[in-house]
Amino acid sequence: MKIFQSLLVLSFVSLFLFTGCDWFGIGGKKVVFKTESGTSTYKVEVADEKDERNLGLMNRESMDEDKGMIFIYEEEIKPAFWMKNTLIPLDMIFMDKDFKVVDYFVNVPPCKEDPCAHYIPNNNAQYIVELNAGQAGKMGLQRGDMAEYK
Repeated sequence: MKIFQSLLVLSFVSLFLFTGCDWFGIGGKKVVFKTESGTSTYKVEVADEKDERNLGLMNRESMDEDKGMIFIYEEEIKPAFWMKNTLIPLDMIFMDKDFKVVDYFVNVPPCKEDPCAHYIPNNNAQYIVELNAGQAGKMGLQRGDMAEYK
């Protein structure tokens, strides 16, 4: 019986490891930016549902340098982002359906009181990545640069 239980547990763990499940921080999604300076990889939380997009990175006191959040929309739009209840400054990177950088805002400060400013790209975007402030500058990000979502 113990051998059967051990095999069952091993099969269960293997299933999650090989299917990309992110239990215990294994696996996960990444965005890789390709700039003139090289590639920069960030582990991202995914906000692809309305409630997740509305919450975003609100109320976070810190975020690791190699982490971020990707906001995924069903189609290209001009989304309005703001920093209400966001405690850390961010870089916001807007990308089209092909993951081409169409606009970005850097060192966006937290909003301390209403009304909060809105950040709207000049062009339609389907994917938006929020990173710690300063990351876009570190990687030498420019409009027209490409990214991959893995």
